[in-house]
Parts: sequence; C-alpha cells; structure tokens
Amino acid sequence: RLFNFAEDGLDNDTLKWFFVIQKELMQDWEQNGRGDGFIHNQSTILEAFVKGNLYGLCMPETPDMFKNVTPEDLRFMTSVETGRTYYRFPVFCAVDNNRIDLLWVASRVRRRGLATVLVSLLKERGVSGADYVERAIPFWQRFGTVTHSTSHAQVHF
Repeated sequence: RLFNFAEDGLDNDTLKWFFVIQKELMQDWEQNGRGDGFIHNQSTILEAFVKGNLYGLCMPETPDMFKNVTPEDLRFMTSVETGRTYYRFPVFCAVDNNRIDLLWVASRVRRRGLATVLVSLLKERGVSGADYVERAIPFWQRFGTVTHSTSHAQVHF
C-alpha cells in the first residue's frame, strides 16, 4: 500500500524510515561507483518530507511471506505500527505541484515492479505527470506521453 508521512503520522517508526532512506542513498552511492546523483538531493527529500509530499510503499506481514526466504533475501525494512508489523520498501517518491519530482528505488530491489506500483498508486490519487532523467525514458513511456528537450524531460499521464 501507499503511505505518506503526513497521512500516516510522524511516529518514531516513520522518522526512522526517513533516516534509513538517507542511509540507503549513501550505500547505493558508495556501492555503485558514486554515480547516482540522488545523494545530492537530500535537501529536496527533506523538504518533501516536511511538506508531507514524500511517499513510499509498505505491506503488512503475512503468514506466508517468509517461506523459503533467508534473512539476506529480505528486501525491505521493518516497522511496527499500532501493534501490526508492516514492511516498508526502500523506495520513495517526492511529489511537487501534483507532479513526481523524484522517484528512487534502492539498487538491490530495482526491476521488481516497486516503482511501477508506486507511480500507479500516485496516479490514482491524481498525480498528473513527472519530471525525469533521460535514462529513464523506457520506464516512463509505460505511463504516458513523454516529452523532452535539451533542458527538461517530462511525462504527462
């Protein structure tokens, strides 16, 4: 399910998730040759968090989710909310003016459909487009009309 910090509350687990995301960004940056520019967007991420425009994905614990899975296979972070365990995935999206401004998925969980689910859930809430980097054109073409120029690239849902 989609979660938003402003709607789901700023409890200790939510704040912890925010800082774990920062740690994930740093680890990705260090492990991938320091090429991922998201590490330089920390102030934008913090601003989205403060404004209530930072979204993520989570799922409730189910009895079958740990069958045939080792702890090393777990691709998410644990959080307990009101007595029920939810697993928050290392993925986030910042929305500004009804458009996706940043979309990030940890390297270890890329190409598993998390970004697609996150964008689809935001579209259901009325988000109408996104700004993106050129290398992401194949991903964004699934969602709408892609336009780009030398200075700016956008998709309209």
